[in-house]
Amino acid sequence: MSESQRVSDDAPLILAVDTTSERGSVALQRGSELLAVLGSWRPGAHSQKLHEDVDLLLRRAGVALEQITLFAVAVGPGSFTGVRVGIASVQGLAHALAKPVIGIGALEALAYSAGVSGTICACRDALRGDLYAQLFRLAPDGTLNALSEPRLVRPDTLVASLEEDPLVFIGDATASLLRALEEAVRRIGRTLTSLTHAPLQARGWMLLSRPIFLAPAVAALAAGRFPEEAVPEGATLDALYVRPSDAEVRGRSRVDPLPD
Repeated sequence: MSESQRVSDDAPLILAVDTTSERGSVALQRGSELLAVLGSWRPGAHSQKLHEDVDLLLRRAGVALEQITLFAVAVGPGSFTGVRVGIASVQGLAHALAKPVIGIGALEALAYSAGVSGTICACRDALRGDLYAQLFRLAPDGTLNALSEPRLVRPDTLVASLEEDPLVFIGDATASLLRALEEAVRRIGRTLTSLTHAPLQARGWMLLSRPIFLAPAVAALAAGRFPEEAVPEGATLDALYVRPSDAEVRGRSRVDPLPD
């Protein structure tokens, strides 16, 4: 057995899950090598199919669940139900096997998937006319650094606040997201070039929009943060909702403000 093969075999085996949108996925990675990925389009059905997808992925890769070294999961923002399903399912598996878990932001995974170095603005449709957005710097070696916190923002407010050039927007390919960004950019007199594949080099403002399964990026980012950022078995991962739930908003509206 060669030295490179021995190192590869000793590298952590990572099972990554993303259920933060209707385009869910699971991925298996050993060290920095992606072994298998399975994606699905299942609006509202992740809770019913996730464990089936994990079983199918592992069977195809010839790997037993007990061999997993680390679990990774996208923690949001995205679908409230999807975020909860992913975190609960992955934490359940990690607890049952006494293995660590790492949570990865969905916008981080989206930015990592851009495939072009430079300043990246990762965006997701948050419905109700809003976007989830966060700025990153993606280095040529794949190192990803956050330049801002994830936020809930109107498209016009977002584009008016950006001065970076060149800048690559990356979205999750929903028609409403594409339309909102294009219209907002046009209103400030700029041009937004829409692409379906990563450019060799970013020029001006570009919108990279394509269907993306995020689990491979979740696995890759988790590999770079293991073991330092791993949450030990039994600990709880925090969801990254960004927007308060409707129940939270209703609860706040029923609480009278305290007198001065």
